[in-house]
Amino acid sequence: MASKYRNETIRKRQRFEEKTGWEEINDATKDRASHKSRALLAVAIVFLLSTFYLNHIFKIQITDHEIYTVKSEDNRIRVRPIEPIRGNIFDRNGNVLAESYDTFDIVAKKENISSKDEFILNASKVFSLNEFEIKDLTSQFEDKKLKEVTLKYNTSIEEFTKLSVDQYLLPEMELIIKSNRRYIYPEAMSHLIGYTGKLSNKDYDSVVDIKDGMTSVGKIGVERFYQNLLSGSPGYEKLETNANNEIIRVLEKKPALRGQDIYLTIDSKLQNYSYDLLENKEGTIIVMNPHSGDILSFVSHPGYDNNLFANGISSKDYKKLLDDKSKPLFNRVLFGQYPPGSIIKPFFGIVALEEGIIDKTKVFACTGAYKLENYKRPFKCWKKDGHMDVNLSSAVASSCDVFFYRLAETSGIDLMHDKLKKFGFGEKTFIDLYGERKGLLPSREWKNQSRQAPWYPGETLNVGIGQGYFLTTPLQLANATSLLASGGESTTPHLFLKSINNGKEQSYKYSENKNTISIDTDSLHIVNEAMWRVVYDKKMGTAAHLKNIEGIEFAGKTGTAQVYNLDKGKTGKKSLQDHALFTSFAPFESPEIVVAVIVDNGGSGSAVAAPIARDIINFYFKNIKTKVAQR
Repeated sequence: MASKYRNETIRKRQRFEEKTGWEEINDATKDRASHKSRALLAVAIVFLLSTFYLNHIFKIQITDHEIYTVKSEDNRIRVRPIEPIRGNIFDRNGNVLAESYDTFDIVAKKENISSKDEFILNASKVFSLNEFEIKDLTSQFEDKKLKEVTLKYNTSIEEFTKLSVDQYLLPEMELIIKSNRRYIYPEAMSHLIGYTGKLSNKDYDSVVDIKDGMTSVGKIGVERFYQNLLSGSPGYEKLETNANNEIIRVLEKKPALRGQDIYLTIDSKLQNYSYDLLENKEGTIIVMNPHSGDILSFVSHPGYDNNLFANGISSKDYKKLLDDKSKPLFNRVLFGQYPPGSIIKPFFGIVALEEGIIDKTKVFACTGAYKLENYKRPFKCWKKDGHMDVNLSSAVASSCDVFFYRLAETSGIDLMHDKLKKFGFGEKTFIDLYGERKGLLPSREWKNQSRQAPWYPGETLNVGIGQGYFLTTPLQLANATSLLASGGESTTPHLFLKSINNGKEQSYKYSENKNTISIDTDSLHIVNEAMWRVVYDKKMGTAAHLKNIEGIEFAGKTGTAQVYNLDKGKTGKKSLQDHALFTSFAPFESPEIVVAVIVDNGGSGSAVAAPIARDIINFYFKNIKTKVAQR
């Protein structure tokens, strides 16, 4: 019975296996093989994981040890730059023109800001930023080279304490000490000194040396040109911090090196006096020593308050300056280009004498106009009834246009262009400031290239009286007049007098600023005598109405440069708006200073510019002369 049951069970199992294809797992050999395979697989997996883990540990501990050490240190140690104190700027007598002082700014490091948009949103709430300030903050973020953004300038501790109530909105903001700039004569010196401002991408791409840790830089003027001397070198502090970025202690400190102090050739007393003489006018004044090249006064009027820029000018104040019709931001000394007018006549006279075109006795008749062949319109003299017979001396003294029309026609534009170059026209003076214009000394070649047109004889006549395409800068006029005053001794106009670095003085190298321009002595004497007559010849001198200076005689030349401007009225017609010019040197026998004055749209040079120059000469010899060392 049992055997029958067992056989039946075996047959059922066989039918089940045939039907399902399964075998009951009850084979011990197969079980052992299966367990062994699983064990090997597990060992392989553990081995692979261990190998990967050990390799990763080896990479961290050995191969990339320095990298992770630095990262670890960065989490624990913070390097904070120390901005150097900027050097001061003085005038030639040691009077402070620009100085540095400590202030506080509220900033935030970009590396600590996780969301720019959220940060700007919270900042606008905490600081009540307007749309212009938000735009400025956004631009700081976009400037990839800026490592921090400035939220508020010149902040007091008390103000920061009040703002700290909302620091939960801006945990990234911090108060840091900054070195700011103060300008003692903010308007009179603005175009000369310039100002400092925040670093920008343009600064990094310029010739200025930008060091890590600097946040501000000279933007224009002396501040810009002598940036590398004034700026000094930044230092740093290594700070140990905790997990909340709070400072625990200072691990290492390298102090910043203060910038050098710079002394300029400027006399601040003369500068301020000259600036005041142009009150309610637009124009320029240059006073320089013809033998040394020292610039004693550098005035572009009107100026502006450069302290506004040093402190972070508001959009409202900047727009006001831009919209001002008198253009206070325009540096007329460096960028202004004016027709020289009759100022060119003494120089043209020397060229004509040296080239043998005329001699001192040559006389031309002036009837009030000059007729050029094939021209319908006559070229008129400023004096309608003419000057009658005049030679070079009387033509310069009376500023006769007809004499120089005839001289120009005889000379031709080619000779005029080539010979006037030696006086520096059409060339930069290379004063130690950036952006100087070079004016325009026209020629056939220039007109052909720029206008694609031929040169006409009538244009030569216009150049002969300093009109037409002819353009000069105030610096060129002063520098050219210096050549007449010094007898051809050429010097480069300059503002740098000396610098002091840790007690060591570096003075301007006057011996390297000497050159001689060949000027015929007799020709020079004739022209200088004619310029003396401009002031003292009561019959012919265009500036003979000036009140004499006691004990001092000087020479000069008036100029009235015609320029066309549209009338501001309803007619829309063009009218002449004359610039008033006067260049001079004093004393006549042994010149010590040159004075060049231009009053924009001032009218007559003899009535407007000449009296200003006369007052400057008088002021100089009464108040300044004893202080100016002759080089």
